[in-house]
Amino acid sequence: MSTRPPELLYAVEERPPRARLAALGLQYSVLIGIYLIFVVMVARAAKVPAQVIQDLVGLGFIAVAIGAFVQAYRGSLFGSGYLAPPVFSAIYVGPAIMAAEAGGLPAVAGLTIFAGLTEAALSRLLTRLRVIFQPMIAGFTVLVVGVQLGLVGLAKALDIAEEGTSVYWAHVSVSLVTLAVAVGFSIWGKRILRLLSILFGVIAGLAAAYAAGLIDAATITPVRAAPWFALPNPSFLSYSFEAPLLPAFIAAGFAATLRTMGVITTAQKINDASWKRPDLANIKKAVLGDSIGTLTAGALGCPGTCIAPSLVGVSSATGATSRAIAFMAGAFLAAFAFLPKVAAAIVSLPPEIAGGVLIFTSSFMVTSGIEIVSSRTLSTRACFALSIALLLGLATQVHARYFQALPAPWDDILGNMLTISLAVAIGLTLLFRIGIRRKDAMVWRASDALAAFVPFLDKEAGAWKLNPELVDRAKDGVADVVAHLKEEHLIDAPLEIDASYDGLDLLAELKYRGRAPHFGAAERGHETAHEEAAVSAGLKSFGAGAHADRTNVAADGDEVTLKLWFNA
Repeated sequence: MSTRPPELLYAVEERPPRARLAALGLQYSVLIGIYLIFVVMVARAAKVPAQVIQDLVGLGFIAVAIGAFVQAYRGSLFGSGYLAPPVFSAIYVGPAIMAAEAGGLPAVAGLTIFAGLTEAALSRLLTRLRVIFQPMIAGFTVLVVGVQLGLVGLAKALDIAEEGTSVYWAHVSVSLVTLAVAVGFSIWGKRILRLLSILFGVIAGLAAAYAAGLIDAATITPVRAAPWFALPNPSFLSYSFEAPLLPAFIAAGFAATLRTMGVITTAQKINDASWKRPDLANIKKAVLGDSIGTLTAGALGCPGTCIAPSLVGVSSATGATSRAIAFMAGAFLAAFAFLPKVAAAIVSLPPEIAGGVLIFTSSFMVTSGIEIVSSRTLSTRACFALSIALLLGLATQVHARYFQALPAPWDDILGNMLTISLAVAIGLTLLFRIGIRRKDAMVWRASDALAAFVPFLDKEAGAWKLNPELVDRAKDGVADVVAHLKEEHLIDAPLEIDASYDGLDLLAELKYRGRAPHFGAAERGHETAHEEAAVSAGLKSFGAGAHADRTNVAADGDEVTLKLWFNA
């Protein structure tokens, strides 16, 4: 049973009064709507007519409305049951633009559906693929997505296509104003204002574009001409698959899975004052729900969606985490789909604003990735795996012509930064695990101490009247920590394990000679630090929560004592 945090105004199962519920729902729908600028960006890369882009935006509203409903639903198979609505995610922007340029909107739709199926499959394998879903790989994925997205944003912000024209500096200034205002609110704004940085950046960008003459009568005419009410025209929808781009969308689906795991772990902490560890069953349903959102987006011709960390942060900052708000926001989003003027207004946004938004978002993704990676001690194996993977990924951008000259389909497969970086990182991580157990067991005999600890705990469990679930959790926790110590080469002498129980906590005390480990877990409140904080805080807590309820590390020279407390 979860414990209601006293600081919440409206907890997850509570329903705000109608007027306040409507106001909160409208607020979230506007924040979600901002991210439709990514849909416009992808559609422009496909070089389709303005009317098709407008209809696509209308269908995009429907996609995120359905995604919000699905994620707020607390079912037996899918849905987290939290206020964690999806948005059109930056994760899919890079691959979607590649698909749009290669095969138009049909390729975007087909490959997005494939990414959704990838995420659905991964939702069933979270436990079995634990070696892959570790903080090192999770953080590295976020880092690479951020770098790739930032490069796209820089190209948009610098408006390279307009370089040398009379309006070039006007275009660049709009991007700079958008970025500067968003960064300013993120640094100096108070809690809720920090989380609305993108909204303020877009507003400032619009004002700068109007002042620079980039918004004129021709820009506003489509908005005026659009009817107040009409159904989005889906006649343009079709589907195709560009096989060489499949690895890029597999990587995007993997990144979306990690992002969902982190954000939902944060949502669980926000809504439970007695939170101890991640609820993996709930996380699996959340990932499957997120995949349904991406499948829906692909079916409607749009790029993929993913749970928004900033919106979970907004719920924490405002104290309103009621999932009823998600249903209300979904209703507003569905209504916007039938208001073409709203879609026309989004389509009319200057593309330079999107460049500033992408740079802002990518900055937090890069730092969040670094934070997640550094939450655990990196072994020599991990350093080589990540460094080689990152260098190869950067090579696709620095030496693009080399990869473009490769024969098809290897030019598209190996030329994508996220695909090659993630594939190499996972491949080397698995490769470097060869021989770890045999060598470490022979040198340090750490497994002897663990083998003695398990029957000892089984024997004392009856005398101490320990709950079987507590005993199993302690066994798994100690085994995981011992495995971590061995794999990271932190032990220089045989390991000794003692256990004690005081009626409140089961304490496992590990003593050895070597180096002290580092386990990072984010404290509550960190999810409101910036746009991407809910991801890094959640993934760090997800990794740490799989072990003990509380840990303490003490070192005197090379004498290390590691204490693990398991609450009864």
